[in-house]
Amino acid sequence: MAAPHREDRGPLQARPARAALRTLDAPVTFIPGNYVAAGVLPLLVSNGFDASLPTFFIWEGNSMYLIRPTVMKVLADLRERVRQFAISFDFMDEAVVARTTGERGTTAFVERFAAMGAPWHFGIDDLDALADEAAITIADAVTVGHLHRAYWPDRPLESIIYDHYSLCTLKPCAA
Repeated sequence: MAAPHREDRGPLQARPARAALRTLDAPVTFIPGNYVAAGVLPLLVSNGFDASLPTFFIWEGNSMYLIRPTVMKVLADLRERVRQFAISFDFMDEAVVARTTGERGTTAFVERFAAMGAPWHFGIDDLDALADEAAITIADAVTVGHLHRAYWPDRPLESIIYDHYSLCTLKPCAA
C-alpha cells in the first residue's frame, strides 16, 4: 500500500518545540491542528484570532508538501477573510520537486523526504502567475542562492538547490 499524501497525515499539525516554549518571551499561541482538513481560518478563529487586525503570517516549510489547490485555498481564505495581511513562505521550483534538476545531491535530498513518508508535490516556477491566480501581489521574492551571493560573495554556493529554493512575501492587491 502506498504511503498517504502528507496532507492526510499528522505532520502538518503544529508541533512547537518544548525548548522554544520555555524560552519564547512573546504573546504567541501555538495551535495544534491539521489546517488542511480544518481550514486555516477556522483553526485560527477558534483560538482567538481576530481577522480584523493587521497580521503577518510565516508559512515556512509547508508549500512543497501540499498540492496546488490546497496552497491556492490557503491564499484565497486569507485574502477573503483577513482584513490586512502579508504572508511569507518558502518554496522549491518544479524541477526540484520533480527531481529533474540533473544534480544528484538535490535529487537525493528530495528522495530522502519521500523515503520518510513526506514526499514533495508542489513547486512554483512562475510566482507571478500564482499571485495573479490568487488575486494577491508579490511584495518580495528572492532565491536563497541570490541571498548567498549577495551576503557571502566570496563563499562558493555548496549546491544548486539554493538557486531553486525561494522565499517570498505576498499581500493583498491594493484596492
